Amino acid sequence: MLLQTTELKKLLSTITKNKIEEIHIKSGRIKITINTVTKRTNLPSPLKNKRTKQENHSKKEKNINQINKEQDKYFTIVSPMIGTFYRSPAPNEKPFININNTVNKNETVCIIEAMKLMNEIESEVNGRIVEILVEDGDIVDCGQALMRVQKQ
Repeated sequence: MLLQTTELKKLLSTITKNKIEEIHIKSGRIKITINTVTKRTNLPSPLKNKRTKQENHSKKEKNINQINKEQDKYFTIVSPMIGTFYRSPAPNEKPFININNTVNKNETVCIIEAMKLMNEIESEVNGRIVEILVEDGDIVDCGQALMRVQKQ
């Protein structure tokens, strides 16, 4: 039994149209098995998929709530420009602030040098400096976090 390409295409088309799941053809030395059943063991069930979506949504809500609580507790001072970050007004002077120092609103916390101009960066809130995220002399980008302040 020799099958031509057109005959094989017709056979496959008939199997598909009639939704035949499995067929075995044997003729002399030729054996053909066609199985259209797919294993579904790895596919998630609609109920499981729905639960997973609900769990993911619940986790997202928890993360958003945690971020909101943290935003209420902490304030991040960000760089308003590109430049060089300095913690002190001059090379051999003490820094404006250190970790655990209390800072008041509108108090200078650092300087950013941009185009040979020294720009004082002020705190926008009252609080305590809990983290300084940039090293003295680092190049900072516009919008980059500089310090974290625990609000009071």
